[in-house]
Formats: sequence, C-alpha cells, structure tokens
Amino acid sequence: MKTLFGRSVCEDPAGKAAFIKLVNRLRDAAGLDDTTTAGVLPTSIPNAFALPGGKVFVLKGLLDKAENPDELAGILAHELGHLKHHDNMRGLIYNGGTSFLIGLLFGDVTGSSAVIFASRSLVEASYSREAETDADTFAIEIMHALGRSPKPAAELMFRITGKEGGSGLTNILASHPLTEDRLARMTREDRPVSGPALLTDKEWQALKGICRSGKV
Repeated sequence: MKTLFGRSVCEDPAGKAAFIKLVNRLRDAAGLDDTTTAGVLPTSIPNAFALPGGKVFVLKGLLDKAENPDELAGILAHELGHLKHHDNMRGLIYNGGTSFLIGLLFGDVTGSSAVIFASRSLVEASYSREAETDADTFAIEIMHALGRSPKPAAELMFRITGKEGGSGLTNILASHPLTEDRLARMTREDRPVSGPALLTDKEWQALKGICRSGKV
C-alpha cells in the first residue's frame, strides 16, 4: 500500500474530526470495537478497501466523487462488513495477486476490470463474489439500523463504473457483483429516512477537504 500510495495520510483537523465521527457512527452500529481504524489516502483513485488488522482506507478519488455522507457511509459500511465477517483478506490479496493491484489502479470498487489483466479460478472468484455480497448485506443492515438508505452507496458505485452488464467469461469470473445488480438490490432495500443525518453540512464540507493538509 505504501508503494502505491505513499506514506501520507490526509490529516486536515476539521476533516479528520468529521471522518472519525462518521466512522464511529458506523463502527458502533456494526458492533466493532475501537481497534478498527480508518483513514483517507491522498490519491485520485476512486476506491476503498479493508486490510488485515482492522484497517479501512478510503481513497480521495472516492471521496471526491461522493455527493453526500450517505453515499460514503454505505461504502464504509461495506468495508466494515469485510472486517466483521473476518474475511480472509490476506488470502484474497495473495490469490488475487496482480488482479488486486490492478483493481485498485482501475478503481475496481465494484467491477470486473481486473479479470482482463489477471486470471483467477472460478472457485476464488465465486468466494470473492460471496464475500462481496455478504458485505453488501451488512452495509444494508447498518444503514437501516442508522435510519438511512443503502441506495446512495450503490448510486455512487454506478456513477464511478457505469453499466457493466454483458455476457461471457468476464462476467463469470468477476470477483464483484455487477454494479447495476447492486443498484437494483439496494433500490429494493431503499426506505424513507428515519434517522438523523450522519454529518452536518459543515462537517461534510470539512470531510471533503480532509486532504488539504497531510502528515507523513
């Protein structure tokens, strides 16, 4: 990760405070302890990922494309789902090999672009799809628990990747559910907002500017 993104973490004080507030709201709803940590990395790639040791990272490119806190919250809840389910991320990274790195570079937050560049067995891809689907389920549950809709997160994914439907081996080997399928599912799970806003407008704007200053 340091090779790809460098050592800096976005540390603007107001933005960091807003990000911590958002993460804590999700973490508490998810039943995760305070050993779970999250940060924003200053790269233009639109992605987010979880790593062993309870770490979640949002890349600035994803934050830039998010239009409201609920969009980002749903993605974060998905990544927390990987941690909650104890998905074997080391194994996924190892087995995915280059495809994991290519996926990051091409913003493969939801899609199958990595398959074009690196092969993966059907069993491994199926396991990854199952883990992704379970993490989506977790995100839906967390957003509902907070009285918010999971649909905005899927709208953010779709805005990044566009339509991915089609046929053939690429779809069979895809390590993530197709974006349009996720959007359809989360649209079905859409509910009227019943909980308080996750961040104020001022906090959201501060979070959007979290990378104004950095700490190495």
